[in-house]
Amino acid sequence: MPLDGPRERPIAPRSPSSPADDARRIFSGIGASYDRVAAVLSLGQDPRWRRALVSAADPRPGHRVLDVATGTGLVTAELRRHADCRVVGLDQSEDMLAAAARRGASLLVRGRAEALPFADATFDRVTFTYLLRYVDDPAATLFELARVLRPGGRLAALEFGVPSRPWSALWRVYTRVGLPLAGRAVSARWGEVGAFLGPSIERFWRAHPQAELERAWREAGLDGIRVRRMSLGGGVVMSATRRSPAPAVTASRPLGAAFYALPPGGWRDYWTLLHPPYTAWHLSYVLLGASLGPSPDPRIVLGALAAFGLAVGVAAHSFDELRGRPLGTRIPSPVLVVLGAAALSGAVALGLIAATFLGPAFLVLVAVGAALVLLYALEAPLVHSDLGFALGWGSFPVVAAAFAVGAAPLPTAAVAAAAALLSLAQRRLSTRVRAIRRRAVVVSGLVRYRDGGGEALDAAALIAAPEAALRLLWIAVLALGIGALLARYAS
Repeated sequence: MPLDGPRERPIAPRSPSSPADDARRIFSGIGASYDRVAAVLSLGQDPRWRRALVSAADPRPGHRVLDVATGTGLVTAELRRHADCRVVGLDQSEDMLAAAARRGASLLVRGRAEALPFADATFDRVTFTYLLRYVDDPAATLFELARVLRPGGRLAALEFGVPSRPWSALWRVYTRVGLPLAGRAVSARWGEVGAFLGPSIERFWRAHPQAELERAWREAGLDGIRVRRMSLGGGVVMSATRRSPAPAVTASRPLGAAFYALPPGGWRDYWTLLHPPYTAWHLSYVLLGASLGPSPDPRIVLGALAAFGLAVGVAAHSFDELRGRPLGTRIPSPVLVVLGAAALSGAVALGLIAATFLGPAFLVLVAVGAALVLLYALEAPLVHSDLGFALGWGSFPVVAAAFAVGAAPLPTAAVAAAAALLSLAQRRLSTRVRAIRRRAVVVSGLVRYRDGGGEALDAAALIAAPEAALRLLWIAVLALGIGALLARYAS
């Protein structure tokens, strides 16, 4: 059975007081006594609820079944009694897994429900017990549980419920008074469990009403939802069937290269190498920085444009193309090396010339600029991250040009921050487009609307909106930079 698989939804880092932390704190150290005490505290209903859960899952001989939050293996044992099936129990507690092993369970995995270590469509049935109150994002967890379930397979769950009136008052007295006292009669740890359960159950159902929970099941790809409320509503068994995925839809037209790229070969490769829209975008930051000066010298502005054009437009892109040919150009590698080295040397030379009349402090900026290009070429994490890109290709051109024209620090900092945010937005938009263009083989998907309508998604549809935004943004930023500088000269 494969133990790795794609993660379709990232799991956010847990806060110190997360529900998952509550689970570890509350249930640590009670594995040996869990079965008998849980049966007593539930007034004998817990075993009955678990049998109903297994009946709702309806495993068949030969099925592969995953029991999540398996605890001491009670449901795992019941599943095996119900049918001759292969059951894998998963829990994050070593204490509980040890108790399950003593019960006879042999296929046990320590892990989290939010990030299951199994490939897509691995199991015929998935069950879980008292789980959703102990995860940070119940909807994301349901999505992950459904991911490992094959189409047509069943997901079944058991959760504590809150009885409706008039039984809710009696339930509240029992969970607030009876459970803590009964638990404390067993041990201090069980007293803590008893005091925790009632408020925890009520908080969960206030935050996730039944209708909202069912919607989360449907959004996870589950249909035919059945809800069985047992013991006056104190136990809730839910089950559903994993719907078949939409047919795989490939791109309806060849995606080709980026919107600015020309067909490969000859001089067209050099045009593509320059990334003209993106290079113009980052040169616009030079114009914005220069416009902050009281009277920007046109020679300094032109020199800064030339230096950054060589460093960003030629050197950085040449070195980047050497690493795996992401643009698919046919430019020989030695030519790319010479282009990159010559362009970077030219940019540094221009910076050194500028330092002769701007002062030695400008040499620091020259060194930083050269280092940014080289670190980017080496794919150093510091520069190849979202933040590194935003500061290096967004803020730095503004700061360097503003310093060269004698701009004040405060407006320089504000415009540099704006340039960083714009560059970050550019990266967020372009990263998804590049990933689909360069790595996607098949794209499948279906958007379902509340009115019953829907539309198939293909690769072209996924990249259309972000690419359209990029086409507009580079022109807008360029126009902004030109306009700001011209306004300074006109004043």
